[in-house]
Amino acid sequence: MAKKAKKRTPATAESRSTPKRVGPPSRPKTPANTYTSKPVAIDFADSSHRLEGADLEILGVHHAEASYEGRVYFNNPKADASTPRTLEHGYAGSFYVFGHGGCFGDVGHCDINGHRDPFDLRDPHPLTPISKRIPVTEALKYYARSNQPITITVVPVVSAANDLCDTKNVFHFEQMRFLSYNP
Repeated sequence: MAKKAKKRTPATAESRSTPKRVGPPSRPKTPANTYTSKPVAIDFADSSHRLEGADLEILGVHHAEASYEGRVYFNNPKADASTPRTLEHGYAGSFYVFGHGGCFGDVGHCDINGHRDPFDLRDPHPLTPISKRIPVTEALKYYARSNQPITITVVPVVSAANDLCDTKNVFHFEQMRFLSYNP
């Protein structure tokens, strides 16, 4: 039995799909979601240790979408974009992410390939998560005097985004740790 051909309707201007146009980057009007850690012990930074310097390292930071400044605060889970950047308000430092502005390619274009051969000499995928290191020595020593655990709050302040970017959930990472330097 032969298949019947489907009756086709003529294409009109409304039925033809046009590629979506993305406008220029802009600063969003609503703030991004903040991240606050569970309490973290910082006994390695008290005065009984010979701490010369310390960094907060954030591993696996995703940067496929909007550009933003990540402001780091200790013991201030209510911090937001308007919180002063002073030690008294818990400010420890900032890092910056230059985002890629979303995916402009075909389906799968922005997918990061999982396992790569150790002998593969090609550059990694441009969207491979990055690491950020923030010097936090002064703030860590300040809060270590109380000998209490601290919380770490990251406030993303989005500076540029387009229609393809999720500006609410811009900060994603895999791991966070302190690196300490002793003489």
